[in-house]
Amino acid sequence: MIVKPFAPSSLTLGLQALVRRLHPSHPQFTTLQQELKNKEAGDFAEYYILKELEKLPQLSDCHIFHNVMLPTVLPMQIDILVITSSGIIILEIKNIRGTVHFKNDPRQLIRTLDTGEIQVFTHPEIQLEQYIQAMHYFLNEYHITIPIYGAIVFPFNNVEIHREGEGLPIVMGRELPMYLHKLLANNKGIATTEITNIILSQLQHSKPYPLCRYYQIDPNALQRGVFCENCGHFGMEKRKRIWLCQRCQHRCTDAHVQALKDYYMLVGDTITNRNCREFLKIECKHVTKRLLQKTLQPSCNSGKLTEYNLSCLLETPIKVTESPLKVRKSPLNVPKTPLKPKQSPSKTNQITSKKLR
Repeated sequence: MIVKPFAPSSLTLGLQALVRRLHPSHPQFTTLQQELKNKEAGDFAEYYILKELEKLPQLSDCHIFHNVMLPTVLPMQIDILVITSSGIIILEIKNIRGTVHFKNDPRQLIRTLDTGEIQVFTHPEIQLEQYIQAMHYFLNEYHITIPIYGAIVFPFNNVEIHREGEGLPIVMGRELPMYLHKLLANNKGIATTEITNIILSQLQHSKPYPLCRYYQIDPNALQRGVFCENCGHFGMEKRKRIWLCQRCQHRCTDAHVQALKDYYMLVGDTITNRNCREFLKIECKHVTKRLLQKTLQPSCNSGKLTEYNLSCLLETPIKVTESPLKVRKSPLNVPKTPLKPKQSPSKTNQITSKKLR
């Protein structure tokens, strides 16, 4: 049973907005475009594995989480967590291609691309061992002691793997059902519901916003206006009850909401009437005031300087629009219908410390 369903990472959504609103001539555009591509690939791999797990009948009584962060002494951001009567299973998903070497001394992951370029990353085992230890610490706070397993999962057969020595399991996507079957064969009668409820009550969320500050980008470099989902054009015009795209004549009643979410992800968590007019390219302050009052709650009433809190927009999911990347189709467009939970819970190249997706 999927308890916490797939959702694109906060960084992916923010990067989509940032790349969409940056001009290709911006000095950081190419780097951010590649980072977005990597994040989308990672998200797609996690979505794919979740869908495969959902098909397995042996997991019908298990509880599956996507993207788990818990308050622990060690950093933890688990891709997929499976709670079973045999123990907890942590899956670290890697969607990479090329030739990869798992080196043991020192522990590194070396990737060689078809172009001959070599990239160095943190060994996934180090991450996985840290997550297993962190989960033990977390459960100890509740006096729970159960087996915790972990595996590195490569969803697709587009990678050639070389490994030095032994270590935690490395599993290809098609091997995953058999790997899980062996673990589930040793049923220890663990109360999965109790552990699931504890995890649901302690889930944390990480949002790196605003991204302009995160990447040290001047907000003035951003494209202003309201984006048309139909034709990809900025500059929808506000009419009496709708937004109208002058290019394709597409009409939308709430196109401004995504623009305000873009502002939240890129610029800041509050907005004034003046800021809103400039960002959405609305001329009338009275129209803007009505729009803000209908959409948001003021966080600070000071007349002309009234600030509106944008964080409430995240109570409804940020819409995953078509990726601004033109080099390939965004994998985030694949899940047209999101996974439905049965229970609702509340820079590249030579990098050795960054999590590889």
